[in-house]
Amino acid sequence: MAPYFPLYVSRSDGKLETADKTKRREPNCPTDDQLEGRQDGKGNSDYYKELELGDAREVDWRRKLGGMLIREIGGKEHPGNNYILAALPENYRLYERVKASGGVESADPYLYGHPQGRKKRYRTPGDFFPHLLWLATDETGDPDNCSCKICAPEDLQLFDKVEKTKQLPPEPVKKENVPIRKDSVTSNPPNVGTHPVVVVPPKKPPPQEKPAANTKLPVSRPPPQPAVAPPVQRQTDPGMSATPLAEPRCLEQEIDSQYNKYLFRPGELTWFNRGAAWGLSVILKRTLTRNNPHSHDRPKYLVQPLSHPFSHPSPKIIDSEDLLRPWLAWSPPSPTHPGLIQMAGANYNVIDWKGVLDGRFGAGDIEVDGSIFAAKTVDDSFALFDPLANNTVTTGERIYNGLYFGGEKIWVGEPVRLRTGGSNAGVGGGQVHDVLVVHQIIERLKQNSTSTSSAAIFFVGDIYKFMTVPVGTAEADAAAVAASNSSNRHIPIRLRQDVEYRNRATVPAKRTLSYWKLAQPAARLPITDVKGRWYESSVLLPVLRGAVDFTRDYQRGDIGEVGQWMNARGDCLHSTGKLGTRVGERLAAFGKSVPPGTRISKGLDGGEEDRKFPGEMEATGPLMQQPRPVVHPQHRQGQGQVEVKGQVEEDRKDVVGGTDGDIAEFMNLDRMEEGYVQQFTEAAGTGFRFDGSQR
Repeated sequence: MAPYFPLYVSRSDGKLETADKTKRREPNCPTDDQLEGRQDGKGNSDYYKELELGDAREVDWRRKLGGMLIREIGGKEHPGNNYILAALPENYRLYERVKASGGVESADPYLYGHPQGRKKRYRTPGDFFPHLLWLATDETGDPDNCSCKICAPEDLQLFDKVEKTKQLPPEPVKKENVPIRKDSVTSNPPNVGTHPVVVVPPKKPPPQEKPAANTKLPVSRPPPQPAVAPPVQRQTDPGMSATPLAEPRCLEQEIDSQYNKYLFRPGELTWFNRGAAWGLSVILKRTLTRNNPHSHDRPKYLVQPLSHPFSHPSPKIIDSEDLLRPWLAWSPPSPTHPGLIQMAGANYNVIDWKGVLDGRFGAGDIEVDGSIFAAKTVDDSFALFDPLANNTVTTGERIYNGLYFGGEKIWVGEPVRLRTGGSNAGVGGGQVHDVLVVHQIIERLKQNSTSTSSAAIFFVGDIYKFMTVPVGTAEADAAAVAASNSSNRHIPIRLRQDVEYRNRATVPAKRTLSYWKLAQPAARLPITDVKGRWYESSVLLPVLRGAVDFTRDYQRGDIGEVGQWMNARGDCLHSTGKLGTRVGERLAAFGKSVPPGTRISKGLDGGEEDRKFPGEMEATGPLMQQPRPVVHPQHRQGQGQVEVKGQVEEDRKDVVGGTDGDIAEFMNLDRMEEGYVQQFTEAAGTGFRFDGSQR
C-alpha cells in the first residue's frame, strides 16, 4: 500500500460540552441512553459507540478528508501522493450508530463536536469537508464564512437550487422564495465531479492587513487573534508575546497531547498494583478497549515488572488506570536486605546480585530489591529521541522532539513542572506551580568537542504561572475569555481543559477563577530545573485521592495542582540539580532488570505487532511494602526506635496512616526538595505491607 502523508489542521471550533436551551451544560455527543442502547430480547438492538483513533472507519474518514483537502488547497504541487488527516480537529469525535434487526446489522457514522451542540452533527466526510476547509483556510475565524450545512443552511438550500437548474427546465422563481445569502454568490456554479463540491463564500476582510497565505503547501496556520486581545497577552508585561505551539510530528505525540486520553506512556516507569502490594514496572504497550459495545473506551496497558538479573516475572496486563501510579507519585521503600541498606543510592548495575542471591547481604526479597534499585537507576537516566535538526557545525546544537526524563516521557509541545530554586527563581518568585510549555529540546555540545557525554541539555519554552482571582474582577473576566477560547494555540489543550474543569468547581463554591498567566516567553532552562511531567489535576487527583475524597473536594471547590502530591526526578537519590546518566536508547536505562528481548512499543507509529496484546495473565510475584511519601522535617512530632527485621531505623512519628487515614498527611510530597524522610513498618509474612494504623 502506498504511504499516506499526514496533514494537520491547527484550528478547531469543536466543543466537548455545549449549553442547551435552558443554559444547562450537556456533553456534545450521543446521550447516555443512546450509548447504552436498547435491546428487545429478540436480537434487535440500537445503540451508539465511539470510533477510536485508528479504527478502520475512522481512518477512512481521515483519508477522504485529507484527499479532499489536498485537492482543494494543494494545487498541482503534490501529484501522485496520498494524504490523510493526522487527527480530526480538536474535540471532534466520530460515533457510529449500530442497529440490528432480524439478524441484519447496519452502522451509520456521525461526527460530533460542532459548537451548536449534539443535534448538529455531520453524517459523511463530504458534509464535514466545507467546515474543515473553513477551519484550515479562513483567517478571520468568522463562522459566517463557512458554507457547511450547519453553519450556513441557507447557502446549502441555494446551492441545491442551483444544482437542480442543471437538470430541470428553467422555471419562473418567485422572488420571495429565494433564500437570501449573507454574501454574494458567483453566477457560475462549480462543476460537479466525483468528489464533493465546496462553495466557499467570499472572505470578509480581516481586521488588519495580513501577508498573503502560502497556498503551495497545506501548512497549518496559527489561529487568528480575536477582536479582544487574548487574556494571556493582556495579563503579561507590555511587549511579552507567547510562542505558538508547533504541530505534533507523529501520531503518538498527537495522542499524548490530547486531554484525558492516556495517563501513561510506553517506556515510562510506573507503580502497579499486584493485589496485596505494589510493584515497579515499565509500560511496554497500551491500547483502548471497552467491556461491551455500549461502554466507553478505557486504556489498557501491558507492563513488565522489574527484577534482579537472574529471574524475571512475566508481563502483566493492567486494564484499569486505577491500578497504576506515576513513578513520581510515591517514594520507593528501603531495600529488604540489611546489607543493601547502606547501598541505597547505588546503581543497579554495580550491585553483586549473585552475592545477594547467595545470602551474603542477609535475608530479604531479591526481586523486590532488584526492582527498587532498577527504578532508582532509571530515575537517574535520560535519553533523547526523535532528532529534528543537527546544527553542530554552525551552533554546536542538536534539536530533538522528545526526552525520556527519569521515569517519564516528555514531548515537545507539552507542559513540564519546574523547580522553585533553579534558573526559574527570578521569574516572579518561582512559584511551586510554575510550568514550562516546551517548544524545543536542545543538546549543546561543548566547544571543539563532538562528545555527547559532556553535552548540556536545555528546554526552551514559555513559563506560565497558575493564577487564581475573585470572580467579577477585570482579570477574572479576561481569564474567563481565555478559558473558553478553544482556538488559543499558545497554551496546550490539556492545560486549558483542565483549568476549565477546575473552574466549574471553584466558581460556584468559592467564587474564584483560575487561569495560566504567561510569565516569561522563550525561556531557556537546563533540564535540571525540571521536576517532571505535568499532570491534569482533573485526571490524576481522582486516582490519587480516591473517588469519595475527590468528589467531596470537588463539591467544596478544593481542586488544587496535583503537582503538590508529586515528587521530582532525582529526589529518591538526593541528586536534585544533577544531570544524571545519559543512555543511548530507552531500554538501556532498564538494563538487566527486564528480560532479554524486551521491546517498548511504538504504538500507532509502529507496525501491527506494536498494537497486539498477548493473552490475559495472572498478576503474581512477591510483595513490596506500600511506598511512602516524604514529609518535611518541620512536621516531625518526635523520634523513637522501631525494629524492622533485625535492623534499627528512626521512627518518624509524623509519617503515619494509610490510604484510609489523612491523605493530605500521607501524600504531602511538595516540599520534598527540602528533606527526604522514609519510614516503614514490619508486616507479617514475606516482604512488606503498608501499615494503615495510627501510632
